[in-house]
Amino acid sequence: MKTLLAYVELARPLNGTIAFISVWLGGVFASEGQLENLADIRLLLVSVAALVLLSAGNAINDYCDYNIDGINRPQRPLPSGRIRKQNALIFTIVLIIIGTGLGALINTHATGIAIFVSIAVVSYALWLKQTPFVGNLVVSGLTGLTFIVGGIAIDSVQSTLVPAIFAFLFTAAREIVKDLEDTEGDLKYNVKTLAILNPRLAAAIALGFMASVILFSPIPYLFGWYSWHYLVAVVIGVDLVLIGFGIQLWRDISRESCAFIQRWMKWDIFVGLGAIYLGTF
Repeated sequence: MKTLLAYVELARPLNGTIAFISVWLGGVFASEGQLENLADIRLLLVSVAALVLLSAGNAINDYCDYNIDGINRPQRPLPSGRIRKQNALIFTIVLIIIGTGLGALINTHATGIAIFVSIAVVSYALWLKQTPFVGNLVVSGLTGLTFIVGGIAIDSVQSTLVPAIFAFLFTAAREIVKDLEDTEGDLKYNVKTLAILNPRLAAAIALGFMASVILFSPIPYLFGWYSWHYLVAVVIGVDLVLIGFGIQLWRDISRESCAFIQRWMKWDIFVGLGAIYLGTF
């Protein structure tokens, strides 16, 4: 049982759940009130595929960050010795096969995206993560893509673009803050993130993305795409929270401060997704 729980932790189910919900919501937005689309088995399959492929990305990331996590996150399954390093690689391969197989059951577009995502998450873990700012954009782009994939599953993507943009901007901010948290281990193993090269610039760019989320948030309401329910929820639950986090980040970019900010931003994205959903009523 302990080993099973360690593999669940390696997959980071909270991140996978966010991906599942994001894809499903993409299908909800793309359906535009046609409830029969939500019963489409393709939407369920693509949502599970997103969860599985993201879990694969988390596993290969921990595999590649084995030494770094020994400093930054020694409690993780690999550095703590609860899972052998080679078993994490096997776990990754199995998840990629399952995820691309699910994509093949949907349509050719979903198959192509599943293959693309598989290549992207592996490339990120092996190379792109060490490229300043590029790795952050890759993760953010994949997060935004989850909404679009939900629309692809039911052959309609237009209404998924707004949440995709929102997710991209929000995730970019959080990823940079997360790099600021991880500078100790990254510095020891010569991982050249933007946070390592110029911490203050990294913090400024993260603040810029936070500001972009806040500036973008009222646009869907102003253009009549979402109702006032969305505006109230996003202002209170996202914008005001990001303002508070931004003030804290401006004052303090210590590891403890950044850990607090990025951890709560992970939860706050659920609020953002909920606001978008409320906006459809």
